[in-house]
Amino acid sequence: MAIISSSSALSEAVNLLRRADAVLFDFNGTLSLDEEILERSYVAALTALGLPAMGPGEYAGLMGRSELDICQALLAAREGSAGTDELLDLLTASYLENCREHSPVPESHRRLVERLVDRGTVCAVVTGTIRPMVEPVLARTGLIPVLGCVVTIEDIEHGKPDPEGFLLARRLLDLSEEAACVVVEDSRSGIEAASRAGMSSIVVTPGLPGASVAVPSLSALSQAWIDQ
Repeated sequence: MAIISSSSALSEAVNLLRRADAVLFDFNGTLSLDEEILERSYVAALTALGLPAMGPGEYAGLMGRSELDICQALLAAREGSAGTDELLDLLTASYLENCREHSPVPESHRRLVERLVDRGTVCAVVTGTIRPMVEPVLARTGLIPVLGCVVTIEDIEHGKPDPEGFLLARRLLDLSEEAACVVVEDSRSGIEAASRAGMSSIVVTPGLPGASVAVPSLSALSQAWIDQ
């Protein structure tokens, strides 16, 4: 991925969106700015089980993986009898409580999805998050009715960087293999999954290599789309 100015990158990303038949959004850290909420929720869940909190950099090293994979990795690194389902349940409860206080999906992100759908571009969410965590947040933003589908980790056998989730979304949207699908991501594993699915990608994490184009943020892309 070449290093280009922010304005040029945004222009290139807007052009990708213009040509897209479908735009597939990652959820955590992309459509939803909730990575800090997630980290706090993991700490709360581990504490509730009497397990050590995460060490410095531990969560950062797990970001981009599915919630199931993260829970399994955290438990494997700690002694105790707690199971994955128990940790997931506590995580979900803490996460939703935090999200009730303040929606992690910015208005600008919601507006981008709605503007894309208004012009006839189908949109979907493809995430490694479990359905009980993602759907209540999407419902509160009013996005559920406008999304073509929501693919969560329960729907697939292999999470990112495997392309299974993106390929399933394409099938659920009844699109051909030749359809122009653009993935919007924030993680290395997500960008790799998009590439393996044969899809173009926009990364909202500046400096992360491998995407078709990198933009400063999804909010900046939303504004560029509105200003076109």
